[in-house]
Amino acid sequence: MSIFIHNASFMMARGREREFLAWLGPELRRLGADDATTAGMPWRVTTMREAGGVDYRQAEAQTVAWQCEFPSIEAARAWGADVFASVAARFEEKFGPEAMVFTSIFETVEI
Repeated sequence: MSIFIHNASFMMARGREREFLAWLGPELRRLGADDATTAGMPWRVTTMREAGGVDYRQAEAQTVAWQCEFPSIEAARAWGADVFASVAARFEEKFGPEAMVFTSIFETVEI
């Protein structure tokens, strides 16, 4: 059975990572995202530590990803358009214009 992963990549100035994580925690709690679930589905937050062989401390920007799992692509899309859209708007208000967020949906596959 496939799992669909809604990935939101938040890009910001490297020096704002701690500030962003401090902001994201209350945002997640506001959504009821505790015990590593949101809307009853698993989620994780990851932070980039290397890209293309470049250590993040030498890069100008930093990326933090928030990934939530869903049983269908329709559920991932609906959650993204409803719940996530409000988080993205608040992110852009607080961290823009020097920051951006982009989303993608992945599907697990068996090989």
